[in-house]
Amino acid sequence: MAIIGAGAAGLQLLYELTQAPAVDPLKILVIDSGDRSEKTWCFWQKNQPIYSHLIEKKWNHLAFVGADGTEIKSCVEPIHYHYISSEKFYSYFFSEYIPKNPGITVVVGLAKEVVREDENFSILLASGEAYLTKKVADSRFNQEDWQNSGGLYQHFYGKFIRTDTPMFDENKATLMDFSLMQKHEHFTCFHYILPFSKTHALVETTVFSTKKYELTYYQELWEEYWKTKLGAIPYTLEKEEMGSIPMSDYVFQLESDGILKIGTAAGQIKASTGYAFVRMHQDAKNIVSNSIRKRPGRFRFYDRLLLSIIKTDTKQFPEVMKRLFHSVPMPQILMFLDEKSTLIQEIQIFYRLPIPLFLTHLWKSFTRSK
Repeated sequence: MAIIGAGAAGLQLLYELTQAPAVDPLKILVIDSGDRSEKTWCFWQKNQPIYSHLIEKKWNHLAFVGADGTEIKSCVEPIHYHYISSEKFYSYFFSEYIPKNPGITVVVGLAKEVVREDENFSILLASGEAYLTKKVADSRFNQEDWQNSGGLYQHFYGKFIRTDTPMFDENKATLMDFSLMQKHEHFTCFHYILPFSKTHALVETTVFSTKKYELTYYQELWEEYWKTKLGAIPYTLEKEEMGSIPMSDYVFQLESDGILKIGTAAGQIKASTGYAFVRMHQDAKNIVSNSIRKRPGRFRFYDRLLLSIIKTDTKQFPEVMKRLFHSVPMPQILMFLDEKSTLIQEIQIFYRLPIPLFLTHLWKSFTRSK
């Protein structure tokens, strides 16, 4: 089997394939683009979390801050919010796990084309090399499909910083802080804080937008947030992370001409939040066990409504989030975002939100789909 892409989706599939019992020794080809850009993967789980040996920090208290500066803080035990850095994740797989598995071959290069040849697939790299395999899992994302779906981006820019002055609550992660005034009618902006200690944290600016990434603009937003909300205390910059996550309710194909799609290419990024790590893990397990990969249709519908609000009612989105976190217990919100809530719980959640606003976007969604 060949896996195109050695990111979160590709390596988690690799792990599940090599952990599954096999009659014959499994041979897996991994085609790695070499991309090692800094990323932060966060997720919440009860009990024993996935890749527990890679988790660098976990929090049992989560917070939401509204546009008026009011904070809602909640203990979510037995759930914990976990942090894994891409640096540690990649180091584990490429320095430890893969070298211990002789059946895995890694080739660095860009997959240009995959051609079906009877019962096999030929993978042509940009370098001109070609590889033959019986099965292919492909994480390459078709940008054109996403653009045609009318999606938007979740852009992010963050700094890992250290301060001499203790200023962070190391037991509390702030998921959303809308207290910085919204600056642009086409952007929805919030910040989040992941504190590793009282003096060490990741502070990140997040922007939902249909526009392209504007690094300078996001850097300015970060500095303004630091000055106005955190007192402009001197800090030492350790490193930065930046990038974009595509968000769309587009119905991605899970398989095309016998080629399995994985990761972003299979719609494993939750459209309304951008969370993907656990979803990719579950999808990898479903692939290996030949389980159904389809998600409940109602959650795609919910995502469509929330995306519609984010795109066209940017000033309303912070208020929607405030109403949600004010009136619904945070563990229940996490269950809903994890798509593990019941229909009754979901009705109770939407009943507490601004109904006229959702009816407006329900109508927009209906007319758009006709």
